[in-house]
Amino acid sequence: MKFIRLICLFCIGSLALGLAGCGADLNTFTWRVEAVPANLDPQLAVSSEDVTAVTHLFRGLMRLDAAGDPQPDAAESWTVSDDGKVYTFTLKEGLAWIWYRQRSQDFLRDVTAADYVYAFQRVFDPETGSPYADDFSGISGSQAVLEGRAAPDTLGVEAPDERTVRFTLDAADPDFLAKLCLPGAMPCNREFFASTEGSYGLGVSTVMGNGPFYLYNWTTEGLFLRRDASDSAINNLRLVLRDTEDTAAPADRVRDGSSSAELSDAPAEDLAQIPYSSRTWGLLFNCGGEGNALANTAVRQALAAAALDAEMTFPEGCEPAQGLIPPAVNYAGASYRETVGSALFSTSDPTGLYQQGMTELGLTTLRNISILAPEGSVYTQLIGTINARWQQLFACYFTVRQLPQEEYLAALAGGDYQIALVSLEPASASLLDLPARFDGELAGFYSDGVHAALTALLREPERINAQTVLTLEKAILSEAPFVPLYCQRQYLLVDPSVEGLAFSPFGPTVDVSGAARA
Repeated sequence: MKFIRLICLFCIGSLALGLAGCGADLNTFTWRVEAVPANLDPQLAVSSEDVTAVTHLFRGLMRLDAAGDPQPDAAESWTVSDDGKVYTFTLKEGLAWIWYRQRSQDFLRDVTAADYVYAFQRVFDPETGSPYADDFSGISGSQAVLEGRAAPDTLGVEAPDERTVRFTLDAADPDFLAKLCLPGAMPCNREFFASTEGSYGLGVSTVMGNGPFYLYNWTTEGLFLRRDASDSAINNLRLVLRDTEDTAAPADRVRDGSSSAELSDAPAEDLAQIPYSSRTWGLLFNCGGEGNALANTAVRQALAAAALDAEMTFPEGCEPAQGLIPPAVNYAGASYRETVGSALFSTSDPTGLYQQGMTELGLTTLRNISILAPEGSVYTQLIGTINARWQQLFACYFTVRQLPQEEYLAALAGGDYQIALVSLEPASASLLDLPARFDGELAGFYSDGVHAALTALLREPERINAQTVLTLEKAILSEAPFVPLYCQRQYLLVDPSVEGLAFSPFGPTVDVSGAARA
């Protein structure tokens, strides 16, 4: 989780998705991306483009279906011990490694259990720097291997025979099957990896997958994947650069025949649609820097409570936020947010907190503070309402600094703000994705209490549940580095003839391995 780049937190652009048939034998899905996939090493894939690519090029033991539930992929079957700590998987027969343009390496044809074991050893190899080490930290011996205190073969992942993979966990983890759908859990052949001499996953000759699709071409314009034609199934996947000059509305691009699935901020009546709310907009306080008044907790708490008390009008299609984690994140098959309710900070005396903060700082009021926001009349109105409430309660006036999107994102990435209106969006379905960013990474905020609580949950994943995460979420928001204001509803607009499309709003990513035309 700590690997998430700061710029990803504030991205307010969208990706375009498309589907169109072309050629006598090809049923083509085109996903228009902001950048061509750059790294097809599953143990390192992070960006939405890279993750989408490796999801099609590789088969993990499990794969998420269109409903977001883990289903067997390379696994034929599995068992779980009574205490929930030991998972034993049996691989399907006939799993093969496929190289560029469906050519198999002479010395590598069968995928074996050892390939899955080696993948996990790479995840915890300190030299790999895999972002998936946190997700699988519950595997026995993982911390010692990651810290270089133990050999990779001591990790709790083993291959008793060529078709059996066994995991031993330190404690039961109800989300373990879902985690096995992550790129980091996809296989890697030790011999082929060594043969690439440090360039694994970086070019057509150093990528070898076992997935439903194989690598057909990789250029500066896009990544092209194929599989054998089968009835109406999607068999040609194109990840190509988005045309920034296309100004048509998403729904119009779906209808015009050139595409049939697209992200949009508004629904369309004649299209199938998947609604989701994965983006939480709010005020982010820059807590770092010597002499910064916003580093004072009482000041932030006062400003946060007053902001939430303001009579705000939210943009169309948005609803008041109830916490840091948006409604799209699920726990135990239901929305975590709807399950636990509000995590917002509140106080009956914001003025008293403000005066306490001023006393601690030796000031009479806050001066020379600005609020950064993207350009747009909706944001102007929202910030104006909050600013007026602050003036009313605390007799302080903050200037508003609106910038075009590119300049706005650059200011956020460079820490050039004091208070900023931002959107936070999880990069994964993990309950801890957003909370983990408030552990010294985001906006200069650090809390010993938050760090201790987060570390305890990461080390003991069996303790991760709706209530323990709510406690962590409340601990973060009570110190007010971020004030959740509203959640933005978005839609994936889909041609009604498309079935079996697996979509995740976190990234976002799409899996067409089970998709077909009706």
